Amino acid sequence: MRNLLVLILIAALSGIASAGDNAKNTCYTEDIDVKKGTSFEVPIMLDNADSLIAIQLPIYYRSEDVDLVCDSISFVDTRLAEESLTFFKIEPVGKVAFFAYMSMVQIDDKKTLLNSGKGPIARLWFTAGNDIKSGKVMLDSGPHAYYPHDWIDYSYHFWIMGSPEELTVDIDCDFKPGYITVK
Repeated sequence: MRNLLVLILIAALSGIASAGDNAKNTCYTEDIDVKKGTSFEVPIMLDNADSLIAIQLPIYYRSEDVDLVCDSISFVDTRLAEESLTFFKIEPVGKVAFFAYMSMVQIDDKKTLLNSGKGPIARLWFTAGNDIKSGKVMLDSGPHAYYPHDWIDYSYHFWIMGSPEELTVDIDCDFKPGYITVK
């Protein structure tokens, strides 16, 4: 009987340990309400279990009725504020705010990776004009996100450090959309 209890305990503990190995990475925005005639920020949040070497993230802010303007992308007071290399571009016609991060490290130096954690990785700044229509705008992205461009790959990617043969490995990262509601 004691052996059976020990076996059940070991099986339960190994199940708990393996559950941590399948931890997810999730990028998201939170819902925000804004007034017409204001400028406002929308934090882009990341809850990552894996230490990341690079990120490439398009955020779409499309609506047929509500014409928001994305003014800028900032990394101040975010988890990427002190990181190696950040880049951003705003495509007003396609309503895409795109940014990327890449760690410039030696392969054996894991201290400068974007370590696992939770918090904002960027801040999108928008303007809702005085004459804008009221309504909702979804902030969307994810593995299905793609915006065709002649020079820039706007696809959705999160990378971890791989082996010497395969320097980076593309990993899964869920995206949970949020909404901007203009009142």
